[in-house]
Amino acid sequence: MPVTKDHPKPPRKSSMRKLIVLMQVTLDGRISHADGGFWQPFAWGEEETAYVNEAYARADTLAVSRRLYEVVVPYWEQVAAGTLPDAEVLESPASVEFARLLSGMRKVVLSHTLEDDPNTRREVRRGDAVAHLAQLKNQDGTDIIACFGPETLGPLADAPGLIDEYFLIIHPAALASGPRLFDHITHDLGFTLDSARIFDSGAAMMRYSVLNAPPKERS
Repeated sequence: MPVTKDHPKPPRKSSMRKLIVLMQVTLDGRISHADGGFWQPFAWGEEETAYVNEAYARADTLAVSRRLYEVVVPYWEQVAAGTLPDAEVLESPASVEFARLLSGMRKVVLSHTLEDDPNTRREVRRGDAVAHLAQLKNQDGTDIIACFGPETLGPLADAPGLIDEYFLIIHPAALASGPRLFDHITHDLGFTLDSARIFDSGAAMMRYSVLNAPPKERS
């Protein structure tokens, strides 16, 4: 059975929807190999997918960089349509549910090359990513799940108050090379642990709220 440690969350300071960065990382903070491939062991299964589905079920929008969009979204759209020739995925209830949730979300893609696609609810934004995400947060709706590599994330993480939470899925692996999630931040960040869940596979799912000011040093 997974070990769960939950902490009560502080009250929301406003009715503004939350922007939640959700990413999978290794123990040394990398999001992929240098060539973009994933690592092994990749600790993932039905329980882990079902837990992540809970976060997606509370959101109505996916904000994503172009590269991650192209790697992730078309694959799961095939799963949702039942056209992916992978029986193992199609026979996984949690994976099918994830595909259904993702397919139904509004997808805001930061890109200079893609175009809007109403059929898949894809909306492309160019230019100032911080301004686009701030505008998105001020619109009506539920939570926003965000998936960004380090170059896109850096300026967003540096913008005070823009990102509300980091949902990090930490895998039991370390890589000799590859991009790290926080490679492009320019100042220190402080977090408060909201919850932690450890799975038998070795995956640790950590949810952190972002502190608006650096934590005070202990006396």
